Amino acid sequence: MSLPLHRAARLGLAFVALACGCAREQLPPVETFSWCPQAISFSPPSSRWQRQGDNGGGTLGVRFILTGGGGQCLSVAAYTSFVERDRRATLARLIARRDSLEQREFLRELSLARARTDDPLSEREAAAAMTINPALDRAVGDYLSDQPGFVSSDLETALRAASGYEMTLAEVLPRIRLRPERMQEPQRWRIAYERDTVIAGRPAFASDDTLITPERPLLYREVFWVVNGYAFKASYQGTTENLPAFARLLDSIAFPQDPNASPR
Repeated sequence: MSLPLHRAARLGLAFVALACGCAREQLPPVETFSWCPQAISFSPPSSRWQRQGDNGGGTLGVRFILTGGGGQCLSVAAYTSFVERDRRATLARLIARRDSLEQREFLRELSLARARTDDPLSEREAAAAMTINPALDRAVGDYLSDQPGFVSSDLETALRAASGYEMTLAEVLPRIRLRPERMQEPQRWRIAYERDTVIAGRPAFASDDTLITPERPLLYREVFWVVNGYAFKASYQGTTENLPAFARLLDSIAFPQDPNASPR
Protein backbone atom coordinates (compact mmCIF):
# COMPACT_ATOMS: atom_id res chain seq x y z
CA MET A 1 0.00 0.00 0.00
CA SER A 2 1.45 3.39 -0.97
CA LEU A 3 1.97 6.12 1.64
CA PRO A 4 0.04 9.41 1.45
CA LEU A 5 2.02 12.03 -0.38
CA HIS A 6 2.43 14.34 2.61
CA ARG A 7 3.69 11.51 4.83
CA ALA A 8 6.11 10.31 2.18
CA ALA A 9 7.45 13.85 1.87
CA ARG A 10 8.02 14.08 5.62
CA LEU A 11 9.84 10.76 5.65
CA GLY A 12 11.96 11.89 2.73
CA LEU A 13 12.96 15.09 4.54
CA ALA A 14 13.77 13.13 7.69
CA PHE A 15 16.00 10.79 5.69
CA VAL A 16 17.82 13.72 4.08
CA ALA A 17 18.35 15.36 7.48
CA LEU A 18 19.68 12.10 8.92
CA ALA A 19 22.00 11.62 5.97
CA CYS A 20 23.32 15.15 6.26
CA GLY A 21 23.91 14.71 9.97
CA CYS A 22 25.82 11.48 9.40
CA ALA A 23 27.89 13.05 6.63
CA ARG A 24 28.79 16.19 8.60
CA GLU A 25 32.50 16.77 8.31
CA GLN A 26 34.70 16.83 11.37
CA LEU A 27 35.69 20.41 12.15
CA PRO A 28 39.37 21.26 12.58
CA PRO A 29 40.53 22.15 16.11
CA VAL A 30 40.04 25.63 17.48
CA GLU A 31 42.78 28.13 16.61
CA THR A 32 43.60 31.44 18.27
CA PHE A 33 44.57 34.52 16.28
CA SER A 34 46.24 37.67 17.65
CA TRP A 35 45.66 40.19 14.90
CA CYS A 36 45.31 42.91 17.54
CA PRO A 37 45.78 43.11 21.32
CA GLN A 38 42.44 41.31 21.81
CA ALA A 39 42.71 37.70 20.59
CA ILE A 40 39.94 35.80 18.81
CA SER A 41 39.59 32.02 18.53
CA PHE A 42 37.42 29.81 16.34
CA SER A 43 37.30 26.49 14.54
CA PRO A 44 38.10 26.95 10.82
CA PRO A 45 35.84 25.25 8.24
CA SER A 46 36.71 21.88 6.72
CA SER A 47 39.47 21.29 4.18
CA ARG A 48 36.98 21.95 1.35
CA TRP A 49 37.58 25.62 2.14
CA GLN A 50 41.03 26.83 1.10
CA ARG A 51 42.71 29.18 3.56
CA GLN A 52 44.21 32.50 2.49
CA GLY A 53 45.51 35.52 4.37
CA ASP A 54 43.23 38.53 4.24
CA ASN A 55 44.79 41.98 4.54
CA GLY A 56 42.81 44.84 3.05
CA GLY A 57 40.30 47.54 3.81
CA GLY A 58 41.91 48.27 7.16
CA THR A 59 41.55 44.69 8.36
CA LEU A 60 43.83 41.74 9.05
CA GLY A 61 42.44 38.23 9.11
CA VAL A 62 41.90 35.00 7.24
CA ARG A 63 39.64 34.05 4.34
CA PHE A 64 38.38 30.58 3.42
CA ILE A 65 37.39 30.00 -0.21
CA LEU A 66 35.21 27.03 -1.13
CA THR A 67 36.92 24.75 -3.64
CA GLY A 68 34.92 24.85 -6.88
CA GLY A 69 32.38 27.11 -5.20
CA GLY A 70 32.33 29.89 -7.77
CA GLY A 71 33.37 32.67 -5.43
CA GLN A 72 31.83 31.38 -2.21
CA CYS A 73 33.90 32.30 0.83
CA LEU A 74 33.82 33.13 4.51
CA SER A 75 36.23 35.19 6.57
CA VAL A 76 37.12 36.45 10.03
CA ALA A 77 39.16 39.61 10.58
CA ALA A 78 40.13 42.34 13.02
CA TYR A 79 39.95 46.03 12.15
CA THR A 80 43.60 46.90 12.63
CA SER A 81 43.01 50.37 11.21
CA PHE A 82 41.36 51.35 14.51
CA VAL A 83 44.10 49.91 16.72
CA GLU A 84 46.37 52.90 16.11
CA ARG A 85 43.77 55.13 17.75
CA ASP A 86 44.24 53.29 21.05
CA ARG A 87 46.96 55.08 23.02
CA ARG A 88 46.83 52.87 26.13
CA ALA A 89 49.56 50.39 25.24
CA THR A 90 51.77 53.07 23.68
CA LEU A 91 51.68 55.25 26.78
CA ALA A 92 52.16 52.31 29.15
CA ARG A 93 55.27 51.24 27.23
CA LEU A 94 56.63 54.79 27.21
CA ILE A 95 56.23 55.06 30.99
CA ALA A 96 57.95 51.71 31.49
CA ARG A 97 60.88 52.64 29.21
CA ARG A 98 61.22 56.28 30.17
CA ASP A 99 64.41 55.97 32.25
CA SER A 100 66.21 53.98 29.55
CA LEU A 101 65.63 56.48 26.73
CA GLU A 102 68.01 59.19 25.62
CA GLN A 103 66.58 62.70 25.25
CA ARG A 104 66.05 62.49 21.49
CA GLU A 105 64.41 59.06 21.79
CA PHE A 106 62.15 60.16 24.62
CA LEU A 107 60.96 63.28 22.83
CA ARG A 108 60.32 61.25 19.70
CA GLU A 109 58.30 58.68 21.66
CA LEU A 110 56.27 61.49 23.18
CA SER A 111 55.37 62.80 19.74
CA LEU A 112 54.38 59.29 18.56
CA ALA A 113 52.16 58.80 21.62
CA ARG A 114 49.88 61.71 20.73
CA ALA A 115 46.21 60.89 20.11
CA ARG A 116 44.57 61.53 16.77
CA THR A 117 42.43 64.65 16.58
CA ASP A 118 41.37 64.43 12.92
CA ASP A 119 38.09 62.70 12.11
CA PRO A 120 37.24 61.45 15.63
CA LEU A 121 34.89 58.47 15.97
CA SER A 122 32.84 60.26 18.61
CA GLU A 123 32.78 63.13 21.07
CA ARG A 124 34.13 60.71 23.69
CA GLU A 125 37.23 59.97 21.62
CA ALA A 126 37.72 63.66 20.88
CA ALA A 127 37.46 64.51 24.59
CA ALA A 128 40.07 61.87 25.49
CA ALA A 129 42.45 63.28 22.86
CA MET A 130 41.97 66.78 24.26
CA THR A 131 43.28 65.52 27.60
CA ILE A 132 46.05 63.26 26.28
CA ASN A 133 47.77 65.69 23.94
CA PRO A 134 48.01 68.69 26.32
CA ALA A 135 49.42 66.34 28.99
CA LEU A 136 52.10 65.21 26.53
CA ASP A 137 52.83 68.81 25.60
CA ARG A 138 53.39 69.57 29.29
CA ALA A 139 55.63 66.50 29.54
CA VAL A 140 57.88 67.94 26.83
CA GLY A 141 58.25 71.24 28.68
CA ASP A 142 58.76 69.58 32.05
CA TYR A 143 61.34 67.19 30.62
CA LEU A 144 63.35 70.01 29.04
CA SER A 145 63.09 71.94 32.33
CA ASP A 146 64.49 68.93 34.20
CA GLN A 147 61.34 68.34 36.25
CA PRO A 148 61.12 64.50 36.37
CA GLY A 149 58.35 64.45 38.96
CA PHE A 150 56.14 66.62 36.76
CA VAL A 151 56.98 64.47 33.73
CA SER A 152 55.75 61.39 35.60
CA SER A 153 52.53 63.18 36.54
CA ASP A 154 52.00 64.33 32.95
CA LEU A 155 52.41 60.82 31.57
CA GLU A 156 50.09 59.31 34.18
CA THR A 157 47.45 61.92 33.31
CA ALA A 158 47.71 60.98 29.63
CA LEU A 159 47.49 57.26 30.43
CA ARG A 160 44.41 57.72 32.63
CA ALA A 161 42.67 59.64 29.86
CA ALA A 162 43.56 56.98 27.30
CA SER A 163 42.42 54.18 29.62
CA GLY A 164 39.16 55.97 30.29
CA TYR A 165 38.13 55.80 26.64
CA GLU A 166 37.26 52.52 24.92
CA MET A 167 35.83 52.36 21.39
CA THR A 168 32.28 50.96 21.22
CA LEU A 169 30.35 49.13 18.53
CA ALA A 170 27.91 52.02 18.20
CA GLU A 171 30.78 54.42 17.49
CA VAL A 172 32.49 52.35 14.81
CA LEU A 173 29.50 50.66 13.14
CA PRO A 174 28.59 53.57 10.81
CA ARG A 175 32.06 53.28 9.28
CA ILE A 176 32.22 49.52 8.77
CA ARG A 177 28.70 48.24 8.02
CA LEU A 178 27.75 47.60 4.41
CA ARG A 179 26.53 50.64 2.50
CA PRO A 180 25.89 50.01 -1.21
CA GLU A 181 26.66 53.63 -2.11
CA ARG A 182 30.22 53.11 -0.86
CA MET A 183 30.77 50.05 -3.03
CA GLN A 184 32.31 50.08 -6.50
CA GLU A 185 29.10 48.71 -8.06
CA PRO A 186 26.24 49.81 -5.77
CA GLN A 187 23.55 48.25 -7.97
CA ARG A 188 24.80 44.75 -7.15
CA TRP A 189 23.92 44.98 -3.46
CA ARG A 190 20.53 44.39 -1.81
CA ILE A 191 20.17 45.32 1.86
CA ALA A 192 17.69 43.02 3.57
CA TYR A 193 17.67 42.49 7.33
CA GLU A 194 19.90 44.16 9.94
CA ARG A 195 19.69 43.71 13.67
CA ASP A 196 21.40 44.07 17.04
CA THR A 197 21.96 40.67 18.58
CA VAL A 198 24.27 38.58 20.78
CA ILE A 199 26.71 36.17 19.10
CA ALA A 200 29.66 34.39 20.73
CA GLY A 201 28.34 35.68 24.03
CA ARG A 202 29.00 39.29 23.01
CA PRO A 203 26.80 42.14 21.75
CA ALA A 204 26.94 42.14 17.96
CA PHE A 205 25.41 43.67 14.86
CA ALA A 206 24.36 41.22 12.13
CA SER A 207 23.19 41.83 8.57
CA ASP A 208 21.61 39.44 6.07
CA ASP A 209 22.00 40.90 2.58
CA THR A 210 22.38 39.78 -1.05
CA LEU A 211 25.11 40.22 -3.63
CA ILE A 212 23.99 40.02 -7.27
CA THR A 213 26.64 38.30 -9.42
CA PRO A 214 26.53 37.53 -13.17
CA GLU A 215 26.09 33.84 -12.38
CA ARG A 216 23.55 33.98 -9.52
CA PRO A 217 22.56 35.95 -6.43
CA LEU A 218 24.66 35.11 -3.37
CA LEU A 219 23.82 35.48 0.29
CA TYR A 220 26.01 38.07 2.00
CA ARG A 221 26.12 37.80 5.79
CA GLU A 222 28.19 39.93 8.18
CA VAL A 223 28.59 40.02 11.95
CA PHE A 224 30.42 42.83 13.77
CA TRP A 225 31.73 42.99 17.34
CA VAL A 226 33.76 45.40 19.45
CA VAL A 227 35.44 43.55 22.33
CA ASN A 228 37.53 45.43 24.90
CA GLY A 229 37.78 48.32 22.45
CA TYR A 230 38.82 46.26 19.39
CA ALA A 231 36.61 45.68 16.35
CA PHE A 232 36.09 42.36 14.54
CA LYS A 233 33.91 40.99 11.78
CA ALA A 234 32.93 37.62 10.35
CA SER A 235 31.42 37.41 6.87
CA TYR A 236 29.92 34.88 4.49
CA GLN A 237 29.35 35.10 0.74
CA GLY A 238 27.69 32.07 -0.82
CA THR A 239 24.61 29.94 -1.34
CA THR A 240 22.01 28.76 1.14
CA GLU A 241 23.43 25.24 0.87
CA ASN A 242 26.75 26.25 2.44
CA LEU A 243 25.38 28.69 5.01
CA PRO A 244 25.63 26.04 7.80
CA ALA A 245 29.44 26.22 7.49
CA PHE A 246 29.25 29.87 8.48
CA ALA A 247 26.85 29.08 11.32
CA ARG A 248 29.25 26.47 12.70
CA LEU A 249 32.14 28.93 12.53
CA LEU A 250 30.11 31.56 14.42
CA ASP A 251 29.19 28.99 17.05
CA SER A 252 32.89 28.33 17.67
CA ILE A 253 34.01 31.96 18.03
CA ALA A 254 35.32 33.13 21.39
CA PHE A 255 37.27 36.15 22.60
CA PRO A 256 39.86 34.97 25.14
CA GLN A 257 41.27 37.56 27.48
CA ASP A 258 44.76 38.59 26.43
CA PRO A 259 46.99 38.77 29.53
CA ASN A 260 49.21 41.26 27.67
CA ALA A 261 46.37 43.63 26.86
CA SER A 262 46.85 47.23 27.91
CA PRO A 263 45.24 48.42 31.16
CA ARG A 264 41.50 49.00 30.97
